[in-house]
Amino acid sequence: MTGDDEPDGEGTETGASSSAETTKTIEAPEEGSASTAEGSDADAESDSAESESTEMAEDSKKAELDHAAQSFVEVEQEMKGLAEGMRGRGEAVGVERVPTSEIPDDYPAEIDTEEALALQLSMVDADNETVVVYFEWPDQGTDPRLARLLSLRDIPMDRFADIHGETILLTIEDGYYVPVLPDEEPRGDSRGFYGIIAGLVPSLLIALAGIFGLGSFVFNAPFFLLWLVSTLLILPASVYLDAWNLRTTTDWDGGPLFWGFFSMIPALNVVAVPAYLIIRENAEPII
Repeated sequence: MTGDDEPDGEGTETGASSSAETTKTIEAPEEGSASTAEGSDADAESDSAESESTEMAEDSKKAELDHAAQSFVEVEQEMKGLAEGMRGRGEAVGVERVPTSEIPDDYPAEIDTEEALALQLSMVDADNETVVVYFEWPDQGTDPRLARLLSLRDIPMDRFADIHGETILLTIEDGYYVPVLPDEEPRGDSRGFYGIIAGLVPSLLIALAGIFGLGSFVFNAPFFLLWLVSTLLILPASVYLDAWNLRTTTDWDGGPLFWGFFSMIPALNVVAVPAYLIIRENAEPII
């Protein structure tokens, strides 16, 4: 019996040993799986980092392109802001005497004196923008531009500093702001406007009488004489004087004689004169 038991013990030990070995054999793949999982996680983290880096690079590139596009837009806007013939108003804020050498070579006005008058203007429609326009120094040159500008406010040449605070109509010429100035000295009379209204009344009364059947009120000798004087004398003379004042004090460059002639033609003047008054209303004063 005892002999039979010993082999059983050995078998038990052998079985236990085999079980242990089996256990060890089974545990080995688990370590490999864990290592593989860790490798997969590392690869995923690496891919995620690369993806984030790529996205950041793309965002940075997009931001650079947006900035470049914005810079082109800003340049285009600046070029549009200095379009030839564009107009604006500037308030005179300062004046100084400068050597002609400081004036840009391509400045559109010719300055032949050794010194120049630099008039500084603050643009009305643009914040913190100051421009400079140049004139020949008054007692050295023969440039009539400054005299014409001052005459619009009856300012003597020796008191040009009195222009301080006035707003002046400017235009773009060859990339520079220059004042809009008439070709002639101030002429005409702005009071011609009242003569225009008075001279037009008889013709308007005749038109209204024809519409409402009031012919007996206007078709008589005294009224006819009034209409004749108003149409052939008062109206054309008033239009002519007012048109000259408009031409030499605003940016309007029409013909005073043209409008004066059409204002004296019966029936046509009822259309021509109101058209002139509309033009007059839309004209921009120089100063």
